[in-house]
Amino acid sequence: MSTVDAALREIEELCRAVKPDQAQDLANGLLEDLPVHELEASESQIRDVFTRAFFKKRRTALLTQLDEKLHGPPPSATPAPNVPAPAEDVEEDWLPEFLAALQDLSDRHIFQWSTYYRTRLAEDFTYFLERLANPEEGTELLPKVALALSDHAQDIFQKGFNHQIWQGESEHYALMKSLNGLQRFFDLPIEFYSTLLPTAVDLDSARRLRTLNSCMLSAIVMGYAQVDFGGRTGRDVLLEHKRAWFHTLPFLIMDDLFLVQQRIGRNHVIHGLLNSVLPTVSAFDRLGNNRQHVPLPALSQYSMAEQRLDISLRPSTQSPYQQMIEVQCYLDGGYVDRRDLEEAHRRGVAAIVAPLPSDLRAFVEQDGRLREIVVVPGEPGSESVTQTRDQVLQLLVARSYRQGTASVRNQRLQVNLARDFPLEEPGKLRYYRVHRHSVHDLLRTFESRNGVRLWCSVRRSGKTTAGFDLASTTGEAVVVSQTCSSTGELANDGDCYERICDALDEGRRIPGTFFANLVNHCADGAAADSTRTVFVLDEYETLFGVLGQALRRDPGIRYTVVQPLLNQMVQFARENLLVFLGQQPDAHFILMEQNQLSPYVRQDPFPLFAHERGSEDSEFARFTQKVLSQQVSLDVGFVDAVHAETAGHPWLTVNLLRDFVDFLIKQERRQSDLHLRQEDAAEFAELRLRASHISRSREYEFFRRAASEAMGERQGQDTAWLRSVYRCLSEIVRASPESMRCSMNDFTDIVARLGPGTGISADRLLSSATESNFLNHDDEWVWPKIRLLGRIAATTQGEVTA
Repeated sequence: MSTVDAALREIEELCRAVKPDQAQDLANGLLEDLPVHELEASESQIRDVFTRAFFKKRRTALLTQLDEKLHGPPPSATPAPNVPAPAEDVEEDWLPEFLAALQDLSDRHIFQWSTYYRTRLAEDFTYFLERLANPEEGTELLPKVALALSDHAQDIFQKGFNHQIWQGESEHYALMKSLNGLQRFFDLPIEFYSTLLPTAVDLDSARRLRTLNSCMLSAIVMGYAQVDFGGRTGRDVLLEHKRAWFHTLPFLIMDDLFLVQQRIGRNHVIHGLLNSVLPTVSAFDRLGNNRQHVPLPALSQYSMAEQRLDISLRPSTQSPYQQMIEVQCYLDGGYVDRRDLEEAHRRGVAAIVAPLPSDLRAFVEQDGRLREIVVVPGEPGSESVTQTRDQVLQLLVARSYRQGTASVRNQRLQVNLARDFPLEEPGKLRYYRVHRHSVHDLLRTFESRNGVRLWCSVRRSGKTTAGFDLASTTGEAVVVSQTCSSTGELANDGDCYERICDALDEGRRIPGTFFANLVNHCADGAAADSTRTVFVLDEYETLFGVLGQALRRDPGIRYTVVQPLLNQMVQFARENLLVFLGQQPDAHFILMEQNQLSPYVRQDPFPLFAHERGSEDSEFARFTQKVLSQQVSLDVGFVDAVHAETAGHPWLTVNLLRDFVDFLIKQERRQSDLHLRQEDAAEFAELRLRASHISRSREYEFFRRAASEAMGERQGQDTAWLRSVYRCLSEIVRASPESMRCSMNDFTDIVARLGPGTGISADRLLSSATESNFLNHDDEWVWPKIRLLGRIAATTQGEVTA
């Protein structure tokens, strides 16, 4: 095979694997390196591959580069006098390709959110945003984008629902799958918008960004509202399941919100929306008038229990006031509680829009503090909307501009910026998402293979988020993600575990196709027609723990459920790929005298947030910047130092950065001096990464408790591996607190001192703990993979039974 053939094949493979940046880099290199005579000989083949493999923007750039190398740059065109440029033709050129791309997504890549949809729509989002710089183009472009996306949303969600019903699933189950997909679709424009928020520094760019995001989100809602869900319309479903879409409302401009309201229709739900949300959104529209910059909605979460939208606006990087601006909108006055209002005031919420019952209204009127921030809307109507809007706007202007004077940057830092990162609020994490290429690359390494892979890592490593981000079809197979520890964030995400538990409770022999049918049941929509499946099961230890418990309770269930299930997993893995996610690599070792599954399991290292020393745009560098916000600038040496301590573990990275900002506040660091360097990290480490501080800091409470529980006496044989590895971490760091390492011989001695109850050799423990991100080693030394976790383990005593 020639060099050109090999390069073109690799380019096509990269595009199929949804790596357009790498493919374009390779194509650029091919065009630059090949002599002209070789380019001429392969021109037709190169053009064919570029045209087939790349979307329009990249394709046009590469074909232009090819033409210029073959024929030289084009002559400067002089337009004929008095002949206007065909602006309309140029403007319309994008539409047929956009429609064709959406049709291709529907036909060949339906519900492939994290791969084909993200890549395609990200390029379109950037392109549309550039076009909006011309206001006349925006007037023509946005309605066409909205119509195309609305039709596409109706098309794919209708297909997905129909497919589930055809598969024999219940309407309720098919509907829950559809709502999961709707939330994944929303996440894409929100992700593009959130990524570009720091670039929207001036008023015009901010409003363009907000308008485009609003257009796409409202179009998805409008399309979904028209789907026929077996006797119920999408409109009915949206009204019944507000949690699936109400978080998008603060991102809409008022014109789009009106269109959504008209499509959904009037009822008590929409009454609350019109009463509180509409005037608030209208205030967002007007915020920034006659100013150089404007805060934009950055976070939004809808609480069913309080019937409330919690909204956070992020100021522009040009603003001297950089704290998030919080707004609360209650949709029903019956859910407003006096204590919630007082708590909101203590937290510094800028505006509370709430229809209040008479007793609460009287209380607010008598409380001067609440009276300043609570806005009570009247009944829906143009005058009421205007009055409420103006009151909200006044409060937002006061917070955004009057408190944001030029002297603010010279004041001492008072707010811990890292606490805005919603570590304890998973519903808001969508606004901080960093695309994990490292996890997708790990999957692509094995997606075309069969077997059972095991990906283990320390708790809170991002395994669950990564596992569900993988839940879309790749170029090779459909990826189905499930968990054995559902929190309800996604409907039906624990169906596999629940159905296996039901089978254990019933005790009857499971049919020979039980597991295959279960995987097909969990597959998302029409993607289940794929010839190969990758089934990802998170928190897998829970499943095997339940299987072990059932065996101890009823030994006979071994023959009716447990052993047939393990055998069927093996049968599935002969033609497909089964991936277990968890913390302990030995949890699958049950029923070992006839366990056909465990011999097939192969452990792979699970990637934490990837980073190379000196990199300014790694996964970890981007994550660190999101945690600290754009108000803070980061020297690459600072990022390197933080990564050296946390190894890219997301939860511990946020913990450390929160502690670091508290350190800056205690130092009385000024807001004008928030460029962080390696020296800042070194000073922090000297003063704060000490056992005396780590043992009492609230930031590390979760992992102190996790380590204490793991090392405690109450833990049984099923957690012996975890107890052993935490005790090794503790002993290594206690013995050598400066170097935090021990020799291979010393490590063997540490494991020997753990006693025979561990049931694992030093070599096997080291190997599995290394692949699970607890330890690292070379030929001579062993050390904690995550230094901060080692420090925490060293300050912790195991729980002791009284």
